[in-house]
Amino acid sequence: MARRIVLALLLAGCNAKLADGPVDGGALDATQQHMIDGGADARVLGMWSTPTPINGASDAVLNEDDVTLSSTQTELYFGIANATKDLYMMTRATPQAAWGPKQALPFNTTTAAEESPRLSPDDLTLYFGRGGDIYSATRTAVGMPWGAATLVPVISTANYEKWLAVCSGGYFMVSRANGANGQDLYQGQLGAGAGTLVTELNSTASEISTFLSNDCLTVYFASNRTAAASTQLYTATRTSVASPWSTPVMVTEFGMSADNEDPWMSADQTTFVFASVRPAGGTKDLFISTR
Repeated sequence: MARRIVLALLLAGCNAKLADGPVDGGALDATQQHMIDGGADARVLGMWSTPTPINGASDAVLNEDDVTLSSTQTELYFGIANATKDLYMMTRATPQAAWGPKQALPFNTTTAAEESPRLSPDDLTLYFGRGGDIYSATRTAVGMPWGAATLVPVISTANYEKWLAVCSGGYFMVSRANGANGQDLYQGQLGAGAGTLVTELNSTASEISTFLSNDCLTVYFASNRTAAASTQLYTATRTSVASPWSTPVMVTEFGMSADNEDPWMSADQTTFVFASVRPAGGTKDLFISTR
């Protein structure tokens, strides 16, 4: 009797599971199958939307670039080429709200260019380039004022550095001048040296605009390896921090303008921002695409 009761309960459970699927007895669609294979948090990512200019950071006269977003997508940091390049930020209440007016960051100087901002995974440290060295500023909480900028030692060498990207665990990648190759990518651990050359990602051209996913397993960057006058986006992945990077592939989903650079992607892979010259012959502006 007890065995028959257990069997009945198991059959009832199976029927309940089947009831969650298609009621017409047909095959699972792609979304349903992905949810089963990947768990409750899995999602099917669609095609990227056509990139659109970011309001407030796409002026017809000014050149805006060096874009990065906070993890909450409520802060946007970027550079504007004035007499020297300066850094600005815009804020909004929610990811769906309109951006407020741009504000100059407090540590801009008149003697050197500030460029290539990147936030730490917790949004409490801002790394940026100044005159070929890497600086950082910190704050106690999101929305609080940034403190004074200080030089990041060791990573700042006698060569020109910009685009320091830091992911979880203090792993970093930076773009550093490397003789005839222009800028190359170097990687390492904060506090453990200036980093080593990432041979699998570099070319004889320049590599800039470093972006690392929070788990350190995906990289986006820009390079003019296909044509000196055309900078395009590239991406590569790896299975662990100790593993080599895959061969970089060009990112073509956002169109092939004369200049695509400065990529940033949200942790859920549904928001992508970058700088580009569109249409050709215009100024550099900031663009956003979603899926």
